[in-house]
Parts: sequence; C-alpha cells; structure tokens
Amino acid sequence: MLNLFKARNNKNKALVFVDYEYWFYSYKNKYGIRPNVTAWRQELEKRFQIVDIMIFADFNSPSIGEELIHLRTITNTIIETGTATQVRKKDMTDFVMLDYIYQSVPDRRDVGTYVIFTGDGHFQSVVKYLAQKCNKNVVVYGVESTFSNRLKAVSGSVVLLPTKQEMDDCYTKMILTSFARLNNKRSATPTFWGTVESVAKFNNVPEDAIKQTLLKLIANDYIAQRELRLKGDKQVRIVVPDWDKLRRDGVYDLKSN
Repeated sequence: MLNLFKARNNKNKALVFVDYEYWFYSYKNKYGIRPNVTAWRQELEKRFQIVDIMIFADFNSPSIGEELIHLRTITNTIIETGTATQVRKKDMTDFVMLDYIYQSVPDRRDVGTYVIFTGDGHFQSVVKYLAQKCNKNVVVYGVESTFSNRLKAVSGSVVLLPTKQEMDDCYTKMILTSFARLNNKRSATPTFWGTVESVAKFNNVPEDAIKQTLLKLIANDYIAQRELRLKGDKQVRIVVPDWDKLRRDGVYDLKSN
C-alpha cells in the first residue's frame, strides 16, 4: 500500500519545460495577445505538484525581452538561448530545451509527469521516449492552429491554448486601457464603432473580436451608451465605462493601470 501511494504521488510531481519563443510569438502573431503566465501556472498547480518550471527563449528582442519581468514571478529557472553575437535561430531554443529534457530523466527519477509547452514536430521523439521508454505521463501544451500534426499523433494528452476566457480577458483589457487613455480628455467622444476600429488597429487584432467583447461589456453594464449633444445641436451616441463597477467586480482598476 505504501509503494502504491508513493507511485501515485510521483505521478503527480511535474517538471515543466516551456518554449516561450513559440508561445509568445504564436500569441502575438495569431491573436495579438500576450501569454498570461500567472494564470497558467495557477491552473497547472491545480493538477500537479510542480517541481520546477523551465523557461527557454532568446530574449534579445525587445518585445519578448519585456516578458522577463512577468516570467520571474512564476519561476527562477529561465534559460537564455541566444547570445549577443548570434543571429536569432529558432532551432537553438529547441536544441537547448531538448537537451535539458533528456538530461533531467536520470536526475529526477522521482518525477512522474513531464509538461512540455511546444508545437514543434522536433519534439515527437522526446515525447515518445518519455512515454514509452521511461513510463512518464506526458502533457503537451500548444497554441491553436500552430501545433504540429506529427507531435499531436504521438502525444497522449494535448492542451491547446488560448482558452476563450483568456482571449476575452485580453480583449477586455485592450478596450478598457483605451478608455483609460481618454479618461482625462474632456473633448473625447468615443463611439461604439470608433472604439472598435481604434482598439483593433492599435493592438493589431481583428475588429470582430473587439466588437464582440465590447458588446459583452455593454450587456454586463460595465459600459453604458449615452447620447451626447455637441455644438450646433448635433447628437452623437458615445460609450462610457462605469469605472466604479469595473473596480468593484475586479475587472479593471483605473487607478492601478
């Protein structure tokens, strides 16, 4: 009975390996959003006893380099795969990450689960090795529409992101951040369609995604539509956030953003 309990406990212990270049650029290019690494770690902790989270990426580019401040809140193990003189090559991150995975097997026999965040077909061999040769539970995270069919074919458990909630939260923040920038401008008259167009263009995301999110905010009484009389008796229908309700419900705090 003791050995059985120990085996189950080991299965729950997880080492996590993240190709953050893949995650970051897939989100940025496909959806115009950024990974919510804090929420992702919290979800993992509901399922596993996390031994370590290892983040791999070339952080030399300014856009992804800004992510380090967020990544350091979820792990201290961040492996920089680029150098100052090296031309950025995606394969370098894959190579370094694969090396760490293979080397971890003999060193961490107490770990029963490997969580790997990648969509690259190069990882099919290591997934097969972990599952078939090492009897490990392997969970592969990837980004929707960027996930290799070869990798999917050998992965027993696949989780594709972003979730609908994650996208809704990102688009909501884009909209409310846009309103926050206009908050002290008395001459601002944000209309529904003007907001949709400006937020979509500023963040390089689809207008329909912003439209649907804005409609949801209106339906939930977080944003009101009002008639505003301009000079010359001209009227325009504007959209106005209820900052108090947004703060009370924990959606957005104008003072801390």
